[in-house]
Amino acid sequence: MLDVGCGQGHWTKTLAPYLAEKASITAIDNDSNWFEKNSALKDYFKLSNIGFNLKKGDAEDLPFEDEAFDFVTCQTVLIHLKNPKKALKEMTRVLKPNGLLLCVEPNNIIQTLTKNSITQNDSIEETLDHIKYRLIIEKGKKKLGEGDNSLGDLLPGWFASEALKDIQVRLSDKAIAMYPPYDNKEQIATLKQWMQGSAWKSETRKDIDYFNAAGEEYMPFYFEYQEKYDTRSDHIMGAVQREQYHAAGGSLMYLVSGTK
Repeated sequence: MLDVGCGQGHWTKTLAPYLAEKASITAIDNDSNWFEKNSALKDYFKLSNIGFNLKKGDAEDLPFEDEAFDFVTCQTVLIHLKNPKKALKEMTRVLKPNGLLLCVEPNNIIQTLTKNSITQNDSIEETLDHIKYRLIIEKGKKKLGEGDNSLGDLLPGWFASEALKDIQVRLSDKAIAMYPPYDNKEQIATLKQWMQGSAWKSETRKDIDYFNAAGEEYMPFYFEYQEKYDTRSDHIMGAVQREQYHAAGGSLMYLVSGTK
């Protein structure tokens, strides 16, 4: 198995128990330090009977020979790439005949339309503001070559363009519901992520950078939005602290597979 863009190895570990006995895993990322820093995952693979190899490399230029793997996969990787189609072509190239390709990618923009206890009474105008804001960020992200957060919708067609067969499309049925007292493992992990910052935001860029990249005509809206909704995240965290925040926590995550 090849896991492309393995990050901290969570997807690698999730799939490992489903592999055949004595299977081998190769995981690749352009920053192998992500995985190296996760001592628990390193120990997991040391103790398992699964051969494991971590490599540094580029998803758009995989350092492997043609037809090298029986199973190639990625999770929430293509959304971050400048040329996701090239990465998909590379994954197909290193896949053996009759091998399986599995890509798991979301439509993140849909999250703007999901309701929670804070947004349930938003006006149409407020909802449209939030959608417009996210769409502009997406436009800027693409212009900067940092990918498309909602390309999951396009995957089946891209699989077909690579002449993959038996294309199957599934949706993840997993939701992380948030409700008081927020004390299960998933809720605690989610709150920790919220404290560290939005999943929409880059580690190196701010929203204003994406607005600038999208075009100067969007900057007035950026400042209007910030003035109008600047305290929104504080309201959410305040509601959490008062144990008044709740949301179903659904998402639109595609699992698309095909054989070569």
